[in-house]
Amino acid sequence: MADNAVIVGGGVVGLATAYRLAQDGLAVTVVDAAGGGVGASVNNAGWIVPIMSAPVPAPGMLGKALRWMARKDSPLYVRPSPRPEHVRFMAGMLRHCNPQDFHHGLEALVSLNERTVSLFDEYEKDGVRFEYHRTGQLMVFHTREAMRGYQAAAAPLERIGHTAVPLSGDELRDLEPALGGHVQAGLQCPQERHVDPATLVKGLEIRCRELGVRFLYDSPVTDIRTRGQAVTSVLAGGEEVGGDLFVLAAGVHTAPLSRLAGFPLPIQPGKGYGFDDTSGTVRLRHSVYLGEAKVAVTPLSGRLRFAGTMEFGSSDATIDRHRLRGIVRSAHEYLPRFPATSQPHGWTGLRPMTPDGLPVIGPLPGKDNVLVASGHCMLGVTLAPMTAELISAEVKGGQQASHIAPTARPFAPQRFASRRGRSAAGN
Repeated sequence: MADNAVIVGGGVVGLATAYRLAQDGLAVTVVDAAGGGVGASVNNAGWIVPIMSAPVPAPGMLGKALRWMARKDSPLYVRPSPRPEHVRFMAGMLRHCNPQDFHHGLEALVSLNERTVSLFDEYEKDGVRFEYHRTGQLMVFHTREAMRGYQAAAAPLERIGHTAVPLSGDELRDLEPALGGHVQAGLQCPQERHVDPATLVKGLEIRCRELGVRFLYDSPVTDIRTRGQAVTSVLAGGEEVGGDLFVLAAGVHTAPLSRLAGFPLPIQPGKGYGFDDTSGTVRLRHSVYLGEAKVAVTPLSGRLRFAGTMEFGSSDATIDRHRLRGIVRSAHEYLPRFPATSQPHGWTGLRPMTPDGLPVIGPLPGKDNVLVASGHCMLGVTLAPMTAELISAEVKGGQQASHIAPTARPFAPQRFASRRGRSAAGN
């Protein structure tokens, strides 16, 4: 077992991994190009939702994407781009839009989520301080037909205790009076949780520091140095940082890092948008998913957070006002008290997407001491603690690694080597 580890990436997955390895007794250093409290780890809905852990590539997605291409405010938008890596990535994603791959991915994510909620409860018990809500989630829809599609996708989660109970529009309004009359049906998911993601990131960082974790912020990795099949150090912010073990957990930036390490991974950005409303015009108790619009609404301390849309082909933090207006319009349709004329100050977050919609967790092919913890799509908060558990078991080896191997296998980076992944990896 390694004595010291270098985690490249200070987002929620990197911090969860650093926390777990420090608990295991390793000396841990976290290296990040920016610092805590930035990027997709804080600019997200903050949901802990095993019930919604399904791969993004799904049967019927191609048809929806084509219909939505004409609308810049649609829930899914593919920005035209001639970049070969973008074209290869989108082609790879479309290949996975079939029932067999979707079912395989869904079953893998169900198994991965078996301990999700209990791990967050353990965070709280161990002194990680963060804003944590146990009020459950509502999925609301304009039509019963749309509800039944989500109900079918959620059914496999029942075996790990996550249920979706059908409700009528009136029953939903009894729970959340702010919902409008056009809401006809929905699902109540009592086991789901939500957090303020910024407080989770900060709480994990503080707890890591208490455990002796060293942080190097504002230190982008510009080189990965190797000896044979092992990485010996990374060059970060001009400092050479050595270790026995290296974990690439840098979200969308994991793709160029993996290329430096010799095995490029097909991780591409999917831009999400959102904003926080502090006006108090709408008050909610539950987190609410606006089904047809694919917008997440999260009640947090002093504000209501709206997050949604997925935009491929964009890799910067620029804000497309069309996409923000689409979220505002959807919010007003489901929550009539929310003003349709609102012009919020928005934010973006780049989600690390993979062609098959599954995270990339495990040993990097060709390197003896490099692990990957990235590619979580829109499930970074949900899956961060369990990802850290898989990395911990891999580091320990032996019985722990064998015990968790069936759960970990679908997420192994090795799966991208099957078609000579170095050329098809999308980078």
